[in-house]
Amino acid sequence: MKLTTSARKLKITAVLDPAPFAGRRIPDDVPRVDVSVDVGGRTVTADLAAKSVRKAIKTLADHGVDGVALVLQGALSADNRIEDAGVTAQIREAKPQAAA
Repeated sequence: MKLTTSARKLKITAVLDPAPFAGRRIPDDVPRVDVSVDVGGRTVTADLAAKSVRKAIKTLADHGVDGVALVLQGALSADNRIEDAGVTAQIREAKPQAAA
């Protein structure tokens, strides 16, 4: 059995490699940042508010690349562009140590 339907948008959530963001500086006079994401032999792009990228970079500086998950969300368009994109830095919980 097969059912075919349609959707207005294809939502995307991508967990990004935080290393390229670590230690970067986005000048205060830059309002937007273009980001390219390579995934599975395909490149998608997003236009992000510089303020959110600066905040993510600060979180990485405070917690390190291993302590933060960068999450990019938006709607994927036909031209491999992520529209209405936003990035957040989520602090990872420390894993409990196993008893010896």
